[in-house]
Amino acid sequence: MRKIVHIGKGNNGDVFCKIKFDPAKHSLSITGVEGPKRNGNALGSFGQIIMHEWGIKTYAAGWDAALEAKFRAVWDRWHLNNMRAGSPAQMAFLEANPVEGHHNYYARACQALEAAGLNPDSGHLVNGKPYHYGSLWLKEEVSDEVLEFLGSLPESQLTPAWV
Repeated sequence: MRKIVHIGKGNNGDVFCKIKFDPAKHSLSITGVEGPKRNGNALGSFGQIIMHEWGIKTYAAGWDAALEAKFRAVWDRWHLNNMRAGSPAQMAFLEANPVEGHHNYYARACQALEAAGLNPDSGHLVNGKPYHYGSLWLKEEVSDEVLEFLGSLPESQLTPAWV
């Protein structure tokens, strides 16, 4: 799957997102741009624009606030599903017990997981050994339901310059 979606017009102009799913690697990548310009620059953010609200004022055909919210949730949850630092149990623990801030995140995440008895994770063996958080990129399979949802999103009728 490779598609461009046009969410609508936000605070920094038109918001476009590129969805790529590689079935051979079973990897999902989503990127976006706010207000793309012909020269490759943008009026707003570019790349992982999921980090902030887009301020959509006018939705593109087929889009509304509920669909935008669901798309953002799927993006946040599944982007780069083949680059997980933790086992399923480690990731679930860190989601339920967030490690605040970005400074020295890895060391603090490891400490929190060790205190919880999850680093190493004896329930997740890699090469016959309990998995240590961050020692490999692990893959989390994207569900058929998520792929069907992404596949059902309205394709953009416009083609921004950054495609």
